[in-house]
Amino acid sequence: MHRDDARRALVNQTGAVYKSAWKWHPRMPTQNRGNFMYTLYWSHNSASIAAHYCLEEAGAAYDVVLVDMAKNAHKGADFLKINPAGKLPAMKLPDGSVISECAAISLLIADRFPKSGLAPAADDPKRGPFLMWLFHLNNTLQPAMLRYYYPDRITTEAGGIAGVQEKAKEEIAALWSRVDAHLAKSGPYLLGDQFSAADALLYMLSTWQECCPDLYKRFPSVRRLAEKVRARPAIARVAEMNDVGPVAA
Repeated sequence: MHRDDARRALVNQTGAVYKSAWKWHPRMPTQNRGNFMYTLYWSHNSASIAAHYCLEEAGAAYDVVLVDMAKNAHKGADFLKINPAGKLPAMKLPDGSVISECAAISLLIADRFPKSGLAPAADDPKRGPFLMWLFHLNNTLQPAMLRYYYPDRITTEAGGIAGVQEKAKEEIAALWSRVDAHLAKSGPYLLGDQFSAADALLYMLSTWQECCPDLYKRFPSVRRLAEKVRARPAIARVAEMNDVGPVAA
C-alpha cells in the first residue's frame, strides 16, 4: 500500500477525513462533508501532531487538511488566508473562526471535551500544575528545540550556526533533565497517574531526538511516559499516520 493510501485508511478509521491540500479526498462521501465541527490544518511530523492527538483522544468530530511543509504550502497564499503567521497547527472552529498555537488548541479541545480527561477542571488542584507543564513545554522546551533545528533564525553569521546549535543542545538536555526528575518522583505522567494533554505534547517533543541524542536512554522516566502515551489507542492511530513508530531506545 502506498504511504498516502495508508494514511488515508488510518484517518478513515478515526472518523476523520483525509484531505489532500485544499481538496476533499475523493473517497469522502458528499453527504458527510458538513458533519465536522473542527478542521485541523496539519503537516507530517510537525507541531500539529500534539493537537491531533488531543482531537483523537477527545473523540471530537473533525477533519484534517494536509498543508505540506516540505513543499512550503504553509507559506502559500491559500494557507496564509487561514493563518497569516504561516505556521502550523491551525484549527478552524465550529463558528468559522481559526486559532493557532499547539498549546492553545490542545487546551481548547480539553476544555470543550471535559469527559476526555485531557485537562483537570478549573477548580481541580491539579489545574495549576497542568497549565504550568503545558506552557513550559510549549514556551520553553519547544523554542529551545527550534533554536537547534533553525539556528539561522538566531544568527545571520554562517560561522555562528554551530555555536547556536551547541548552546541549544545544552539547554535542551537541562530541560529534559528537569522533566525526567519530576517524572521519576511524581510520574508516570506529568500529573502523576492522570494522563493529560500535556503528556501528549511531551510525547511529541520526545520523538524529536536529533537535538538530544539518546534521549530515552539518558532520561528513562521520559521514556516510560512515552511508552505509556504511545500505547494509547487514539495516540497510536495518529502516530502511525505521522510515521511515528513505537518507542525505541
